[in-house]
Order: sequence, then structure tokens, then C-alpha cells
Amino acid sequence: MKSRYFKILSVCLSFGLLSLGAFSVPAAAQQMFAFTKVYVDYQVVEVRKADGTISSAEFLSEIILLPDGRANGGWGMWELGTPEVLSLYQVTEGRLISNRRANPSYSFKAQRLEPLPAKEITITLRPVPNQPPTGSVRFIIDSVSHDGSPISFNANGQVSPGCVGPAPCDAALPEFGLVRAMPQTLLIQTLTGNYTANFENVALVLSRGSAVGSFALSLPGGEVQNVHIVGGNIQFRNGEAMGAWLRGRASPTEEDQLPVLMVIANQESATEPCRIYDIAGTQVGPARAEVQGRITALVVDPP
Repeated sequence: MKSRYFKILSVCLSFGLLSLGAFSVPAAAQQMFAFTKVYVDYQVVEVRKADGTISSAEFLSEIILLPDGRANGGWGMWELGTPEVLSLYQVTEGRLISNRRANPSYSFKAQRLEPLPAKEITITLRPVPNQPPTGSVRFIIDSVSHDGSPISFNANGQVSPGCVGPAPCDAALPEFGLVRAMPQTLLIQTLTGNYTANFENVALVLSRGSAVGSFALSLPGGEVQNVHIVGGNIQFRNGEAMGAWLRGRASPTEEDQLPVLMVIANQESATEPCRIYDIAGTQVGPARAEVQGRITALVVDPP
């Protein structure tokens, strides 16, 4: 039984690491068009609240802005308080406010994905004054917290041009997706036996192998293992999600710990939104579960 589990996990991890990629652009999309990408890598920031208090948060964002104001991409923040709170947003529209001294300012509209229910917010990115234009921009970012209160923080980011169309342009826009498995009770299969567990997973997956989200699994003794999702990819084919892999860590302060890896695949002949999770790196060892969940493409609205 042990060799069977490791064989399954090896095959699934190979699928996640080698076969996940972007779907091709329709043949009709031959005309070149340009876009702007604003990327803020995963980093810890100091968040200033309206009442003057300061707290830490993990933050990640990747946004593409089209010339007509349409936008797409993701925005994720872990507020590292007690308790920790995760907020995820999809960016839907935006505009360039100022391009003074080659350090641009932007304003974006974003729709909340987590926590539910959905809510729209405005996000403003302003360059720190008097910084040299080096290709990397330190933004002053104004937004709102999970509870709707105003917040502001600084973060290092990059602004770069892109295009879609014939060479030398990229073949497609960057792709973004959402993995969501609502809280549920399910059967976990492990090398030492099966047990019933509480399970939850949500992750915003960006185009550069980055992701932000949460994963929670109760252990046989009842305690819960909580994981911060920090990386991942989704495979889409003609707009349909074929599978995904996610990488997480149990503690944001331990950089050398072994990651938690999840490979997520469709269940064959499933009549409901069902996914097979193969999981490594948890306290129960290699595990498998049949999960009610979805992988959704986040797309730009048509013009």
C-alpha cells in the first residue's frame, strides 16, 4: 500500500510540475495589442490603519491593464493579527493617473473573492516621491482592510509593458485563477489508515507561479494544521480548468521548513464539482482526499 501511495503522489507531482501551462489564443486573435503589467512579489508589509495603528501583513499582487480601461489580475493579503485574516480580490478595471518621471500612478477597481460576500473596493498605487526610475517601483498603496477600514502601506513592485499577437509578442495574456473548496467534512486516506477530517482551501493563483491563499486540514487528534499558500499554477484548456498544484508553508516565519504540496485533478466521470487532492508535507504524511471544489479562470470582460 505504501509503494502505491508514493507512486500516485510521484505521478501527480510530475503532472503538476511539468504539464501545467497556458491554453492557446484563438486563431482570430492575430492583431497585436499592448497592455501594462504591475507586479508586486510576495512580501511582508507594514500596514497603517486609519486609527494610527500599525500591523504586519503578507501581500502579493499581479495586475494587467488594457488601454481601454479593462483589467484583470489578483490582489491578496494576509493580515497577521490574532486571528490572521485573508483577503483576496480580482481586479476588474483601472486607469493610469500619472506617468510623471516614468514612475506611474494607478487606480483600480477590484471585486472581493474572499471573504464572502463579494464587495467592490478601489485600490490606488502611487510611487514613493523622489525615487530613481530603475524599473522597480516602491509604491504607496491605499486600499481597505478586510473589515472595510482604510489602510495604507509601502511595497516594492515592477511595471512592465507587454503585448499579445504575432512574434515577438507573447502568445496570450497572463492567466489567473481561483481555487476554492468551501469548509467540508471528508475522508482522508493516508499510509497509516483513513480518518474523517475537516477541510478548507482557497487560493488566488497568478501567472508567475505565485499564489496567495489558505489551506486548513484537521489532524487525527482533532488539532488543525493551517497553511499559507505561497505558490502554484493552474492548467487551463480552452477556458476549462484541467488541474492545479499549490505550494504552502505552515509558518510564515520559517523559511527552511519543508513545503506542503497539493496536486489537484479532476475526478473522472464526476457528476458534481469534485477534485482529487494529493497532498504531501502535512503532519499526517502523504494523503489523498476527494474534495467538493472548483478551479475557476479569472478572465477579462469582453470589450
